[in-house]
Amino acid sequence: MGRGAVLSLERAWELAVAWYHDRMRSDWRRKKRTEVQELFARLGLTSRFWSLEEPE
Repeated sequence: MGRGAVLSLERAWELAVAWYHDRMRSDWRRKKRTEVQELFARLGLTSRFWSLEEPE
């Protein structure tokens, strides 16, 4: 099994805050694939590991 992504504690916290900031809102909805990919890009998570594209 290959090694996955390694995040610093700070980057993991940034991801958690961005991912869960609206989770308890009554109008919460699941994020769309494009929204998730944009979130990853905004946080600098751009390696192949973070790609949601279908593998070829």
